Amino acid sequence: MSAPVKLEELLLAPAERADVIVDFSDCKGKHLILRNDAPVPFPTGTPADPETTGQIMEFRVVLPLKGKDVSFLPDQLCPVIPIPENLAKVRRDFVMTVRRDQYGRLVFLLNGKSWQEPVTEKPQRGVVEIWNLINPGFVAHPIHIHQIQFQLLNRQPFDVEHFNRTQELVFTSPPVPPSPAEQGWKDTIRNNPGEVTRIIARFGPYTGRYVWHCHLLEHEDYDMMRPLEVVSKGAANR
Repeated sequence: MSAPVKLEELLLAPAERADVIVDFSDCKGKHLILRNDAPVPFPTGTPADPETTGQIMEFRVVLPLKGKDVSFLPDQLCPVIPIPENLAKVRRDFVMTVRRDQYGRLVFLLNGKSWQEPVTEKPQRGVVEIWNLINPGFVAHPIHIHQIQFQLLNRQPFDVEHFNRTQELVFTSPPVPPSPAEQGWKDTIRNNPGEVTRIIARFGPYTGRYVWHCHLLEHEDYDMMRPLEVVSKGAANR
């Protein structure tokens, strides 16, 4: 990120990471519990149990300092230069699909394809692409793309019932820009239900076979994971 962001709470999906600095200077002698109130499945499932999964860890502010605290929070971090949308040579749509197998179990897929099917995404090395992650389901998917980092452009709600009936996107409100905490480089992004999550990336610097997937363990194992192949310029199959 370009600069620190002050937060009262932080929403993190599995595999998302954040560097957090906590000020305990006014908490001498206190025991503080870091809590989780995210429902499962997110965002409309069962609330976290405040006595079990609702508790992450406890901080006991009891030890004396070994010396004077001279640490400080910088105003600026690493510069993050936005990737201009007009550089995108390819735009791809991906639908978070769900069906049931012969035993009635839920199977989550990317564009309705399983892991074993042939590669369908072959971005060119050094080329900028925009991916539209369309989620007409009921659960948020943390989407992780190997080998690259990307930037979030926006999220936009759409009419889910209409889409599931016609496969046509009808947006119900304007795009929502990234929150201050999501304005840096990402390798995993939360794709909320009922929204199109738009990301932009430059593929490379290496060619080769990689994967992208949902980072919910039961989803990526069955079967929400797909191969992608970064190819040299001129060899792409779009």
